[in-house]
Amino acid sequence: MKIKLSYCLLINLALLFSTAQAQTQIEIINADKIVYKKKINEDRQVLTGNVRTKHEDRYLNCDSAYFYANDNRIEAFSRIKIWQGDTLELEGDYLIYHGNHHLAEMQNNVKFKHNEMTLQSEDLNFNFTSNEGYFDTRGTITHQNKSLSSRKGIYYTNEQKIDFYGDVTVLDEKETLEADSLEYWLNTEIATFSSNGIITNEDFEIKAQNGWINRLKGAAKLSNSVEITQLKDGTKLYADTCLISDDMNKSISYGNVLVHFPFEEDTFHLTADTLISNQNLNTIKAYYKVYFKSEALSGQSDSLTYNSDQKIINLNYEPVLWMEEFQLTADSIKLILEDKKIKQTLLNSKAFILSSIDSVSANQISGLNMKANFENNKLTSINVLGNGESIYYVVDDETDDNIGLNKIICSNMFITMEENSLQNIKFFEQPTATMYPIKDVTTELKLLKNYKYFNKGEVATKIKNKTK
Repeated sequence: MKIKLSYCLLINLALLFSTAQAQTQIEIINADKIVYKKKINEDRQVLTGNVRTKHEDRYLNCDSAYFYANDNRIEAFSRIKIWQGDTLELEGDYLIYHGNHHLAEMQNNVKFKHNEMTLQSEDLNFNFTSNEGYFDTRGTITHQNKSLSSRKGIYYTNEQKIDFYGDVTVLDEKETLEADSLEYWLNTEIATFSSNGIITNEDFEIKAQNGWINRLKGAAKLSNSVEITQLKDGTKLYADTCLISDDMNKSISYGNVLVHFPFEEDTFHLTADTLISNQNLNTIKAYYKVYFKSEALSGQSDSLTYNSDQKIINLNYEPVLWMEEFQLTADSIKLILEDKKIKQTLLNSKAFILSSIDSVSANQISGLNMKANFENNKLTSINVLGNGESIYYVVDDETDDNIGLNKIICSNMFITMEENSLQNIKFFEQPTATMYPIKDVTTELKLLKNYKYFNKGEVATKIKNKTK
């Protein structure tokens, strides 16, 4: 209703404005028959057969018409065509043309052509002074290989721009763009939309409430409830804002970023301040306050990079990784994947693994570097490479009480695990081992160098707070 009222207002303003302009009379160039019946209408001439008129630089053809000379107005019927030069044509079955106002009100089977653009609708009001056309019933525009449609709209010939309102659809060979309202420039193929924008092609579906897209350059800026779905694997990204470039292959997303990576039996959830994706290189980079979680693992770091070709995830600056009851930390951590499962984890510099027994006790392994090996996402063995130390609690088989603490120092160690428990330790150099009765275990003995405990539950909370 508001759009319709605005159209009426625009037309009325156009009539008022054009009344003040210099007025020229409509000329009758041809009609097979002209009838004037004063008793019926003192000002109406009835024109039939091959009717042609001229007004300034535009011509009109039709089968029949009423010409009102005093009002400088024509009412035309059937096979109507108005043209201006060789770039503008307007066709339809019923027309009222206001000569004093340079306004054509065309109805029924309307077709409007301007340069390479064609607009079809059941009504179109075209103002030749402002060079603007208004359609108030569903209109469809075709331009080159594109089809654009909406319930209502305005076409500006000077700018070759269209304002669309209501159920807007832009369709070409590559993708579809839908929105509640949209502005579109034909020459540059730039579109700005507001409210319920959806972009779909064979690779992805994008949803956002506001944004613009440059279809020639494959660039876009999306904002307000952005949701991007990769159709190939079902990966979903949510963000407040997303910038897309390089033929839609690169993107930067920020503000409440959340990504779901689906696997066969699991989903990997990731959140960060900013996420950069490059489909040309098959890489993803997330940075600042990165948190991630799946059924098999969870973790956090300052930044994360993932290369899907190399199947490698890098966690940088204060990374923490949890797998079942194990917490892994180092200056940086590299996860090597195979068949969408973790094959090996490399802990580089200040490597540390702990497994909490209770609120005050934890088995620990530290070293310069470590290689943690996995099968089916379960830790099976650990290579400690340099400055190796470990402490683990000796448990009474009958009571499950801690009865002692075993501390081992050895530069290089190989530790095998079974059912998440230490099974065997192989030493590559002469080890130093000391067993302490539990009563002699001090607070200092309980903690190895580089010990840090992190709250695993914080990761789940961060993910849950952003989960859609």
